[in-house]
Amino acid sequence: MLYEFSGAYGGRVTLTFERDRAKDPSYVLIFPFFRGQLLMAKHMKRGWEVPGGTMEPGEMPICTAIRETYEETGAELDAIEWIAQYTVREKGKKDLIKSVYIARVAHLQMLPSGFETTEVRLFKEWPAPEDIRSDQTYSPIMKDDVYLYVINHIRRIQHPFTHL
Repeated sequence: MLYEFSGAYGGRVTLTFERDRAKDPSYVLIFPFFRGQLLMAKHMKRGWEVPGGTMEPGEMPICTAIRETYEETGAELDAIEWIAQYTVREKGKKDLIKSVYIARVAHLQMLPSGFETTEVRLFKEWPAPEDIRSDQTYSPIMKDDVYLYVINHIRRIQHPFTHL
């Protein structure tokens, strides 16, 4: 099944939870859980968001997810898996393809310095999409329906990473 909606920065987003529909991504987004709590980082310009970022040349998407989670939160992962992928299409621009991962955090270290995040927070109660949309402290990246569909999917499948 494909979900379609407007993107946070414009364009149209297509989201799938079916691995056989996945394409080669250039970006990743990670939903990391530590003892059942969702871990978010505060980006110095955008605000609160789940970790994510751009793949480096020659880097595998899962390696990007592990690296970005550490750089943005100080979290060391002990388990990670692909959960979804979305594509943002904007007229006159190259498609942005982002693989979404769910991860289990083994250890929280000090936030590494020199990166773009200033703080981390654990959310026992995951922020409600409607609260995120109305709260300016959250990143625009969190305000489209990717977050909504992914957390609903995680809840529906009762993913073990979300349990204590």
